[in-house]
Amino acid sequence: MRIKAGVNAMDGKNVLITGGGGYIGSVLVDSAPKHWRITVLDNCLMGNSNINFSRKVNIIKKDIRNDSIIEDLVKKSDVVIHLAGIVGVPSFNRNPKAAVTINQDATEKIVSAVKKYNKKLVFMSTCSVYGFNSKICTEETIPNEVDDYSVTKSNSEKYIQQNLENYIIFRLGTVYGWSPRMRFDLVINIIIEKVLWNEAVEIYGGTQWRPFVHVKDAANALVLGAETTIKGEIFNLVAENHQILEIVKQITDNFEIVTDTKDSRSYHVDNKKIKNQLKWVPEMTIDKTIQEFKKVNYKENIYHNHEWDYS
Repeated sequence: MRIKAGVNAMDGKNVLITGGGGYIGSVLVDSAPKHWRITVLDNCLMGNSNINFSRKVNIIKKDIRNDSIIEDLVKKSDVVIHLAGIVGVPSFNRNPKAAVTINQDATEKIVSAVKKYNKKLVFMSTCSVYGFNSKICTEETIPNEVDDYSVTKSNSEKYIQQNLENYIIFRLGTVYGWSPRMRFDLVINIIIEKVLWNEAVEIYGGTQWRPFVHVKDAANALVLGAETTIKGEIFNLVAENHQILEIVKQITDNFEIVTDTKDSRSYHVDNKKIKNQLKWVPEMTIDKTIQEFKKVNYKENIYHNHEWDYS
């Protein structure tokens, strides 16, 4: 992965990636700069216990709720990229109490260690904090959380801002694209896979807006966030915005609209700041993504985060 202009690379950077065996983390590890010495902290509970990386990586198969592990690994790192967490409302609702300890309490402990040892933190939040917004959301838009998952991310953002100076927070859009640790509980991914199986796609509502970003472009942004001298900023990590029905029609004409939306969120997100300040340029498109996909049994639990017990 190349480093974009305007970002200063540092030789021999020790990088701790929590959740490095996950959907985004596995792409990041394999495409990160060669000068990174990477440690992955991942409990490997969500179908990724056999993850293999294309480069030398120090893999610690432990839980981020392990205080002593966190303390030791943060101390040895220059940058902490914190991806680990329970992602999405269905996964969160499987065990809300445990999800809070993972998404919020463990994040606060990581922040405390980062502060103690004067390290840098790159934190993955979510555009879901915008909840329902009729106006285009910028980084200055006041969060409007409509679910407990988003609340834990919003609370974590606030804790980081109150306790650290050297941090970058990314508010991630809806991700898509092929990954070594594949997920089919993401809207574009499941649409493409269903097309490969000649199956009809069910759309719940369809008029709701979502911001999208390819997993490779998201990984690229994380590299930029880790390498930049900019600090104390929040960036919307979004390539483009679409209504769900528009996305479906772009991929297939074999679909059925279901009136029950099952989702109260709708948000259109601005990405000028990340493009201007981090010089981030998304390179992937849906057409390119279709070519990445393989025909697999997408119904298997391994491809759906909410099927896994993380208590």
